[in-house]
Amino acid sequence: MKSLSLIVTIAVLTFVLSHFLPWWICGIVSFVACYLWKTNGFVGFTASLLAVFMVWYGKAFFTNQNFDTPMSSLLGALLGNVSGGASLFLTGLVGGIAAGLAGWLGGWTRKLSTQKQ
Repeated sequence: MKSLSLIVTIAVLTFVLSHFLPWWICGIVSFVACYLWKTNGFVGFTASLLAVFMVWYGKAFFTNQNFDTPMSSLLGALLGNVSGGASLFLTGLVGGIAAGLAGWLGGWTRKLSTQKQ
């Protein structure tokens, strides 16, 4: 249940803040959330990756639906004839990995900062 609330929190904050701030806000949100939730490395990485993957994939999918010419197929052509669905997947994966690494670092930072000398 703790992991589910972490995923929802990261997803909602990333979705809302990405309308006003640069793309890398997902990393800051993941770092702070994993630091506050006191996660270990694997849980922080996985929760952050899943949350941001869902947000970025969803935003790319719905943005793609609003264009007359599907943007994912144009992007796929630039990436070497990758299909439209694969380019949407890669979009989510790039954001998810960036956020996952930030979440992992947030969990490790919390562990190091609370460690007794």
